[in-house]
Amino acid sequence: MLWAMIRKEWVSNLLELRFTVCALLCVFLGIVSVVVLRADLLTKQADNAANRQIYRQQAQEYGSYRDLERLGIRIDRPPQSFQVMFYGMEKTLDRTALISDSYLPGFEGDLNSNPAVLLFPVADLLFVVGVVLSLLAFFISYDAVAGEREAGTLKLLMSYSVPRDVVILAKWIGGYLSLALPFLVSLIVAALLISFSSDVPFSGEDWEAFVIAGGVSMLLIAVMFSIGLLVSVRARRSSTAILNLLALWVAVALAIPNLGPYLAEILAPAPDVGQVERAIAARTKGLNDEFRSRWRPPGRGDMRGQTPAQRQALRTEMAAAREQLQTDVNKATEDIIRDFERQLRRQVDLARTLSRCSPVAAYVYACTDIGETGVRHEQKLVDDLRGYQRQFARYVQEKNRGGGGMFGGAEADYTIEDMPVFSYRAEALEGRLSARATDVTLLAVFAVLFFMGAFLSFLRTDIT
Repeated sequence: MLWAMIRKEWVSNLLELRFTVCALLCVFLGIVSVVVLRADLLTKQADNAANRQIYRQQAQEYGSYRDLERLGIRIDRPPQSFQVMFYGMEKTLDRTALISDSYLPGFEGDLNSNPAVLLFPVADLLFVVGVVLSLLAFFISYDAVAGEREAGTLKLLMSYSVPRDVVILAKWIGGYLSLALPFLVSLIVAALLISFSSDVPFSGEDWEAFVIAGGVSMLLIAVMFSIGLLVSVRARRSSTAILNLLALWVAVALAIPNLGPYLAEILAPAPDVGQVERAIAARTKGLNDEFRSRWRPPGRGDMRGQTPAQRQALRTEMAAAREQLQTDVNKATEDIIRDFERQLRRQVDLARTLSRCSPVAAYVYACTDIGETGVRHEQKLVDDLRGYQRQFARYVQEKNRGGGGMFGGAEADYTIEDMPVFSYRAEALEGRLSARATDVTLLAVFAVLFFMGAFLSFLRTDIT
């Protein structure tokens, strides 16, 4: 009996116009998102390869290791292949970092990028599932019970002594399959487009992440359909159900995910960039003033009347003092920046916790980190940049010592052929899944709770 009821619900949904619209929209958006974001990925890959050569050539033209140490070398953000599915943090215009021996590196804005891309939402899988399919889930489920109650068909069905648990279970399975089928088709189409494109280098681990992200997407669809079914059971009329669901959709898909970060700024404030820069400037000024007060008293640093040995000793002492000053400035700067980052990460964690009460937010956090386009990837990328900075600092220090003198190696001997090259290593999939286990578990809990709410409410509801 259960399978007959499921087939009846599924077939009735298939014959409705809204299913056709849902199916065509899913497939269309799946194709468009992969095609558009693949073109964006190709542009970023080409720019990254060209800029890598340009930055290397600029560093070669410095002519001395002392200038290389002072001016540094630029590094572009490596494009992520998974952006064809989850654009995430790849939308940012901060694409270039300066690696030098002076300050902690971080990405800066790219003036060559088009800022108009920030004005419109990206039609990636996050948008398709979190916005479009979640809304379509409500449109399909809002009259699953309320509509039949209004039409009187529910009372007629129950007159045949069909168990209520069978009816509500069949409605959930049949309705869910009506949503899952077009989404699976769009996933298969997306997978084919990616596999046929040699320009999107998906590894075996990337395909595993693709399958897992697809499963998490199916979980969110289950959550949203269960919410819709619960509201349909509780509402007396389908018009009331659709209005309530539209209000819920605004709250779950738009309000709560955007409200979380604002509340986190109030509850766990972090200084803005201007405050951090002013703190660094004040600390640097204090160290420079202290240095000048030591070296500018009357007669201090005056080499007149001194022997050549005394002058050389004074030069060596001044050079050591300048190096110590730079070390102190770098350490003070790093301490201020790291303190700011600790506060910012605490704020980000709080924002994530607050917005997790929305299943859409939990879905976004899970999928972007699984696909290496989320906040976790951003933090690891910055950590890798700083690891490369330490390699860069050791390299220029060794070259400066090898060249002799305080001005570095000889011009004729300057080359960066053996300078380390920055390379980003993606985090293992196991680590990404472990970090987002909470979000995936929350989605599963949401799906069970809302389904059980609909199930128990239907067992006790008045069908008249």
